[in-house]
Amino acid sequence: MFIVALFVYCMHMIVLLLFGELLFLYLLAARLTQAIYDLTMLLTRSRAVAVTVVTLLAFPGTVIHELSHLFTAEVLGVRTGKLTLVPESIREEEVKTGSVMIAATDPFRRYTIGLAPVFAGLMAITALSYLLSLSTTYDLLSIFYFYLLFAVSNSMFSSREDLKGFIPFILTLTILIAAAYIAGIRVGLTGPILAFVIKILDALTKSLGVVLALNIIGLLLVNALIAATARLTHRTLHRT
Repeated sequence: MFIVALFVYCMHMIVLLLFGELLFLYLLAARLTQAIYDLTMLLTRSRAVAVTVVTLLAFPGTVIHELSHLFTAEVLGVRTGKLTLVPESIREEEVKTGSVMIAATDPFRRYTIGLAPVFAGLMAITALSYLLSLSTTYDLLSIFYFYLLFAVSNSMFSSREDLKGFIPFILTLTILIAAAYIAGIRVGLTGPILAFVIKILDALTKSLGVVLALNIIGLLLVNALIAATARLTHRTLHRT
C-alpha cells in the first residue's frame, strides 16, 4: 500500500509540474513569437516580411496544429471544411497562420477538437526529445530537430476562438467530478498501469523542460538582437 501511495503522490506532483510547464510555455511562446516579429520589423520595416518570417518559422507546428483539429473532428464525426496553412491576410491585427473550418457541434466534441493540438504537440515534442537524446554530436539533423521543437512548441496551443466558452464548460465538468468524488466514485490506477502512466508523464515533463530551456535562450537572444539593432539603426518599434 505504501508503494502504491508513493506512486500516486509522484503522479500528482508530476501532473502539477506538467501543468506549470505548459502554462509557462504558453506565456513564453507568445512573447518569443512577438519578439521575432519585432526583430524582423526593425530590420526590414515591412509587415509582410515579418509575417512571412514568423509563418515560415512556425510552419511545421502550424501543419500539426491544423491537421490535429481536422483529424480529431473527422474521428468524432464532425464535418470539416476549408483548410489553410498560411495567413489569408496580413492586414488583420491578429494574423492567423492557419485555420480549418469545423461545423457546429456539442461542447464536449468542440473542446476535444479545440484541445487536440496541445496533445498532438506534446506527443511530437516527446518524440523529438527522444530523437535528440539519441544524438551524440550536434549535426544538421540535430539542428533540424531543435527547429522542429521550436516550431511545434510555439504553435501547439489552442487559440481563443478554439476555446470560446471553455471556462464555463470546464467549471461545470469540475463540479460534476467533485460531486462524483464526494459521492464515493473513484477511478484509480494501480500496479503496472500506474507505473506506465508515471513513466509517460515523467518523459513529458523532461521534454517540456528541454523546450522551455530552448525558448528562454531564444527569447533572451532575440531581445538582445532587438536592443542592438535599435541602437545601431536608431529605429524604434511602432506596433499597431
